[in-house]
Amino acid sequence: MSDWKQNLHIEPPQGWLNDPNGLCFYSGKYHVYFQYAPDSASGGGRKCWGHMESPDLLSWEYTGIVMEPDIPEDRNGVYSGCAVVDEGKLHIFYTGNVKNPGDYDYINEGREANQIHVVTDDPRVLNGKNIILRNSDYPDYCSCHVRDPKVWIEDGVWKMVLGARTKDSKGLVLYYEGDGPENFKFVKTYEIPGFGYMWECPDLFFVEGSSFLGLSPQGLPHEDFKNQNVYSSGYFKLTDDKLSDFEEFDHGFDFYAPQTFEAPDGRRILIGWMGIGDIPYSNPTTELGWQHCLTLPRVLTLAPDGGICQNPIDEILNLRSSRTAYKAGQKTEITLPCDIMIRDEGFTRASFGGFEITVSDGAAVLKFDESRGWGSGRDIRRVKIGKFTDMRIILDTSSAEIYINGGRFVMSTRVYPDAAITYECDCASMIYTLSEKPMKLVAIGEALIDFIPDKTGCAFDQVTAFSPKLGGAPANVCGAFSRLTGKSAILTKLGKDPFGNKILKELGEAGIDTSNVVTTDEANTALAFVSLEEDGNRTFSFYRNPSADMLLKENEISDEMFDDIFALHFCSVSLGDFPMKDAHRAAIEKARAKGALISFDPNLRFPLWKSEEDLRAAVKEFIPKADILKLSDEEIAFITGKDDIDDAAAELFEQGVKLIVYTRGKDGAVLKTANASGQAAGVAVKAVDTTGAGDAYIGSLLWYLKSIGVTVKDLTELTEAELSEGAAFANKYCAVTITKPGAIPSYPSLQEFKNIYK
Repeated sequence: MSDWKQNLHIEPPQGWLNDPNGLCFYSGKYHVYFQYAPDSASGGGRKCWGHMESPDLLSWEYTGIVMEPDIPEDRNGVYSGCAVVDEGKLHIFYTGNVKNPGDYDYINEGREANQIHVVTDDPRVLNGKNIILRNSDYPDYCSCHVRDPKVWIEDGVWKMVLGARTKDSKGLVLYYEGDGPENFKFVKTYEIPGFGYMWECPDLFFVEGSSFLGLSPQGLPHEDFKNQNVYSSGYFKLTDDKLSDFEEFDHGFDFYAPQTFEAPDGRRILIGWMGIGDIPYSNPTTELGWQHCLTLPRVLTLAPDGGICQNPIDEILNLRSSRTAYKAGQKTEITLPCDIMIRDEGFTRASFGGFEITVSDGAAVLKFDESRGWGSGRDIRRVKIGKFTDMRIILDTSSAEIYINGGRFVMSTRVYPDAAITYECDCASMIYTLSEKPMKLVAIGEALIDFIPDKTGCAFDQVTAFSPKLGGAPANVCGAFSRLTGKSAILTKLGKDPFGNKILKELGEAGIDTSNVVTTDEANTALAFVSLEEDGNRTFSFYRNPSADMLLKENEISDEMFDDIFALHFCSVSLGDFPMKDAHRAAIEKARAKGALISFDPNLRFPLWKSEEDLRAAVKEFIPKADILKLSDEEIAFITGKDDIDDAAAELFEQGVKLIVYTRGKDGAVLKTANASGQAAGVAVKAVDTTGAGDAYIGSLLWYLKSIGVTVKDLTELTEAELSEGAAFANKYCAVTITKPGAIPSYPSLQEFKNIYK
C-alpha cells in the first residue's frame, strides 16, 4: 500500500482535515487555516484550526495548531471562519461551537453558535478571543445552526455573511454590516424557498465586477447531472440582491466548503476541501492515520456566459520540468504528479487504468473501474458541458482535478492507485511532468545602478537631474522572469556601498534570490548614466573601472546555486578580460551538468571594450556554449558578418545554437530553430523609455518556454505554432514595459499582463 502523500496539495500531518479557513495574504506570505481534528483520522476529538503558510502558493509549511477549544464559548469546537487584513493587522473570525449537556436535539435547542473575533500581528499566534455575536443576536426564526462567518470590508463598511438554518429547516444566509470588526448589525437575508435545509460556508465575493454568493447547501435533491454528492457546493450570481440559478463549483466526487480571497495582484483565488462528510465511499489513508486534502488554489474569472471559470494558479506552470508529446492511441506510463493538456475538439476518451474520462452528447463523465478499486467506492459523476473545446487534468499521487472548456466545468476526485498509471487517449495530448519545487532561472553578470535623466531628446549637459534605478541586463532578465511568477536568482558581486545596498534591497523586493550575491570593498558598485532620445532610445556612460561585478571569481560560485535550475542566462558586458569571465565559464559548466538551458544575449555595449575586435572575439567564444541566442537586427551583421538572418542562422546552428531569437524592434521578432520558424508582428505603443526592453523580451520568453515544459532536448522540436506563440507573448510583454520609465519597475506581473491583453 502506498502512503499516498501528495506533492501539490495541502494535507494534514496526521488526523482529519476539512474546511479551508482564513485564506489571506499577510506579511509577505499566503496563509491557509483549516478545520483540523488532529486526534483522529475519522474526525473525532478536538476541533481545531491548523495553519499552513507559503511565499508562493506552491511551497507550503505546516506551522501547527493555532487555535483550539479553550474558552467556554468554543469548548466543543473551533469551527469555520475567515480572515481580513486591515491596517497592518490580521483579523480572524470563526464560530465557537458549544453543545450543552442534556436531552437536546442540538438543532433548535441545546447548541450555542458564537461568532468570535481574534486580532493579531502574528499569523501563527491567535490569542485574545472576543465574542461578537451570540444566539440572541440572530433573528428569532433561526435555529441554533448559525455559523461560518465570511467578513470583508467594502467602501469602509465591515460586512459579514453567516450560514444558517431556520427552526422549520430552511437554509438561508444572514447578512450583517458594521463600522468595525466587533460592531455588526443584522441587515437582511439571502434565501430561496425550498432550497435545502442548511446553507453552510457562505462567501460573498466579486469576480471582474460581478457579485456572487457562494455556499454549500445541505438537503438538495440528487439528480443525474446535478447535486450528485451527499452535499453540494456552488454559487448564485447576485444582481440587485436577487439570486440567479444555483450552479455547482465542482461536479466531481470530492469538493465542499470552498472559500475565496483576493491575492495582492487582484486575482480572486478559491480553495476548497477535497472531501465531503458522510460519504458512501472511503479514503484508505484513514488506515494510515490521516485523511483529506485541499484543492489546488484556483483563479476565478468571468466566463462569457456570466458564470465562473476556475483554473489552477499560473504558479503551477513553474513546476513543469519536462514534457512528452503524446500521440493518439498510444499506451504510456505516466509519472506523478503531472499536468495533461488536451486541445483536440474531437476528444472522446482518456483512460488512466483505474478510471476514465469520456465526452459524448454534450456531457463529460468521470467513471471509476470498480474492479480496480482505485476509487474506494467512488463510481460515476457527470456534467453537461455543451461543445467540448479543451481539457486539463492535474494528477497528484492520490487526486485528480479535471478542468474542462477553459475551466468552465471542473471535476475533482481522490484516487488511490495501487499500480503505475497507464495513460491512453484517443487524441494527441501534451503530458508535463511536475517537479516538487519550482525550477529557477539563474543569471550571471552585472547588477548596477542606471541613472535615468529627467529629460529626453537632449544632450547630457542639458539634463538637470538623474534618478537612480536598479539596472543591469542579468538583473532585469531575472526581474521579468520573477514578475511572471517564476523563480530567479542572480550571480554577481556588489560593492559594500550605499548603491550595493540599494541593489540588494530592490532585487529582493523584485522576488530575485540574492543569497549567492557576493559583496566586496575592493571596488564600488557599477553605475551607468543613461541619455534618452526623443523616441526613447538610449546612450550610456559607464563608471566601471573596475566595478565590483567585474571581480566575481569562479571559486565564489557555489554548486548548490545550480540545484533545481531551469536555465542560465548571461550577456557580453561581463565577458571582458577580468575575473568575471572565468566565473561565466564555470557557471556555464555547472549549469550544463544539471541539464539547464543556456541563454546568451550579447547585448552589445561598445563603450565598455577596448576595441570592437575584442568584443567580437568574446561573443564568438561564448556562442558555441549557448542553446538560445538572442540577436537584435542591429547586432546580427557585427557578430556574424551577414546581413540576412537565414544565412546567419545556418552558421549559428552549426556552432551548436538550437534556438535563435531575432528581435527587430517595432517590426516584431522571429524565433528560429533548424527545423521550424515562427514570428510575431510588433505591438504599436508610444515609447516612454526603452531601458531594459530587450531584457524584458528574453526574460518573458524564457518564462514562456518554462511554462510549456521545454528542456534542452525540446528546443529543436518546437513547432511553428509554439515559436510564433512565444514570439507574440514576448513582444506583447516587451511592449508594455516601454510605456513606463525604468526597467524592472516597468515590468508587469503576469496578472497585470493578462488584464492588459484580455
